[in-house]
Amino acid sequence: MASERALMVLAGAGSGKTRVLTRRLARLLYQGEAGAGEILAVTFTNKAAMEMRERVVQLLGLDETVARRLWVGTFHGMGARMLRAHGERIGFDGLFTILDSSDQQRLIKRLAEQREMVDAYWTPKRLASSISRWKDDGLGPEDLAETRLKFSRDLMRVSDFYAAYQDELRRLNAMDFGDLLSNCLKLWDRSPEVLNAYRQRFRHILVDEYQDANKVQYDWMRRLAADSSLCVVGDDDQLIYSWRGARLDNILKFEEDFPNARIIRLEQNYRSTGNILRASGGLIDHNLGRKGKTLWTEGEEGAPITIHVAEDGEDEARHVTREILRLVPEKSFNDMAVLVRTSSQTRLFEQTFHEYNIPYRISGGLRFMDRAEIKDAVAYLRLAYSSRDDLAFERIINVPSRKLGPKALEEILAAAREVEGSLLEGARHLIGLKGSGSAAMGKLSAFVRLIDAAHAMLDVEHPVAVLDHLLDESGYKDAVELEERRNDIRENLTELRIFLSQVDDLGGFLERAALEADPPGTERRDDGINRVVISTLHAAKGLEFPVVFLAGLEEGLLPHKMAVEEGGAAAVEEERRLTYVGMTRAKERLFLSHARSRRLFQRLEPAIASRFLKEIPPETIQKREAPVMARRGVGIPRPRRPFYS
Repeated sequence: MASERALMVLAGAGSGKTRVLTRRLARLLYQGEAGAGEILAVTFTNKAAMEMRERVVQLLGLDETVARRLWVGTFHGMGARMLRAHGERIGFDGLFTILDSSDQQRLIKRLAEQREMVDAYWTPKRLASSISRWKDDGLGPEDLAETRLKFSRDLMRVSDFYAAYQDELRRLNAMDFGDLLSNCLKLWDRSPEVLNAYRQRFRHILVDEYQDANKVQYDWMRRLAADSSLCVVGDDDQLIYSWRGARLDNILKFEEDFPNARIIRLEQNYRSTGNILRASGGLIDHNLGRKGKTLWTEGEEGAPITIHVAEDGEDEARHVTREILRLVPEKSFNDMAVLVRTSSQTRLFEQTFHEYNIPYRISGGLRFMDRAEIKDAVAYLRLAYSSRDDLAFERIINVPSRKLGPKALEEILAAAREVEGSLLEGARHLIGLKGSGSAAMGKLSAFVRLIDAAHAMLDVEHPVAVLDHLLDESGYKDAVELEERRNDIRENLTELRIFLSQVDDLGGFLERAALEADPPGTERRDDGINRVVISTLHAAKGLEFPVVFLAGLEEGLLPHKMAVEEGGAAAVEEERRLTYVGMTRAKERLFLSHARSRRLFQRLEPAIASRFLKEIPPETIQKREAPVMARRGVGIPRPRRPFYS
C-alpha cells in the first residue's frame, strides 16, 4: 500500500480516517521507506496535526530530535515554514508578520477610510471576506472580472483597492492567511529550483480532509506532489465548506487528475448504531454528486430515531430540555449535544437551559487567542520582535491609555510617511522633531524606550521574561486590576505565559499564535466539566456524542433559505451533507425536531418540515409524535400529520 503513486481513501463518518493516515506515516518510517524529513503530512486543523504527530511518536517511540524533523501541520503552517526560509525571493524577509482575521479587517478598514472606499455595500468586513475568498480561488487583483462582482460598476475601484491592500502588506512585511499559500505558488513560479528541492525532499505526501481543499490548496498540493507518492483521505459526503472554497471535484475527479490512482473505501463505522447509519445513509443517498459508499457496523442496532413536531421554537427548546432531563440518570450532560444550522438558533436553548439549571457551553465560542488581553500581550511581543509591525503598534500605542488618541496617531502616521518607515520609526522621528517635553511626547518617548528595551532583551532573556517586562513596565498589569473581569484576565495571561514558556524562539511562538486557534492546554479547560454542548452544524464536524439533538429541521433553516434561493441543486446537496454530518455525530441516540411555526422578526410565521425528513428511511423511525395543538389565538393552520409519515 505504501508504494502507491496516488491513493485516495474514501473514509466514511466514524470509520477511523485519522488512524489510517497516522498508521501509514508510522509504517513508512518503521519500514525505512522514508526518513522523518522526507514525509509531508498536511491537515486542516492544528489539533489534527498535533494528534497525528503525538500518535506517531508514541507508536514508534521516537525521540524528540527525530520528532522535530517531521513535517506535520496545516496547509497554512507548512506554507509559512517554506516562506520563512525563502520569502526574500518574492520581497519578504523571514520576520514577516502573519495577520489574523481581526488584523486583516483593521488594516482594510484603515485603507478603506484613506481611499474613501467604504460604502453601504463594500464594508471593511465584506472587503476582507471577498479578498480572502478570491485568494482561496487563486485570483489576484488583475484576475477580477465583472462576473465575480455583484455590481460590475465596482470592478475598477475594488480591483484597485485589492492591489493597494497587497502593496500595503508588502510594505508592512506582512501576509494574511491566503498569502501563505498563494505566495508559495508565486515563489515556485519565480524560483523553480526551490520547488524542485521540496519535490526531491518529500518522497511521500499525505493529506487529511481532502474534500475541504480549496483551489489554491489543491494547486499547492498537486505541484508539490508531482514526483511523490500521494495519499489523500477524505469523504465527499462531509464536504460542507464550499463557502470557504472547498471543491467537490477534488474527489470526484481524482482519477482524472491522477491517472492510475487507486481508490479504497472505508465503510465500517466504529461510532454509530446500525439504525443511525441506515437513517443517515438513506438521506445522503439522495445526493447525485458523490462517489458512493455504504456504511455498516458490527455494533448494536440501537434505538430508533425520534422525530418531534413542536408547536414553535420555544416548545422545541422545552422538548429538548425535557428529554435531556429524562436521560440524565443514565447519561451525563457532557454526553449530549444540541446541533443547529445557524448561531441565532442557540438563544432559545440557552434561555431554556438557564431556566432549568442545565449547564451548557457553546462550541466554537471565543477562542483563547482572540481574547482582547491575549491579543494585547501578543501585540506587545510582536512589536518588540519586529519594529515594522505597524498593526501591533496601532493596537497597543494607547493600551493602557497614554492619552495618545487618533490625532496623535495621525501625526505619527505622517511622520512615518515622511521618513518612509514604520510607525515606530515615525514615532522616533516625531519625538526628534517635537522633543519629549510635553505630556503626550513624554508618554510616546517612554513607549518607544519600552519597545527598544524589550527588543534588546530578546538576545539575552527568555520570551517569558520579555513579556513580563512589557506588561509590568507598560502599566498593563496595573490597568488589569481596575477591570471588572480582572480574575479572568489574570488567568488568561497566566495561560499565555505557560504557552510561551514552552518555546525558546519568539518568532516560532508568534507564528503559532497567528496560526493556531488555541495553544496546547487552553482548549482543555472544559475537560471534566459536565455540561451540554450547543453547536452549529459546521462547528460540530469532527466531534461525536452519545446523544445528539438536531433541531430546526425546517425549510428555510435546513436546507437554509439562501442555499435554496441562490445556490441551486448543488447548494441543496451541501445542505443535505450538512444534515448528514449532524446525524452521524450521534453514537447511540438521535433526536430530530422541527416546529410548526417559528418567530421571525417578532412575528410568528408558519414553518414547513424539511424535505430531508421525507428522505430518511421510515423503518428507522419508530416514534412519530403527533402535532401539538395550536395555541389559542395563533391562528396558524397545521396539517393533520407530518408530511413524512
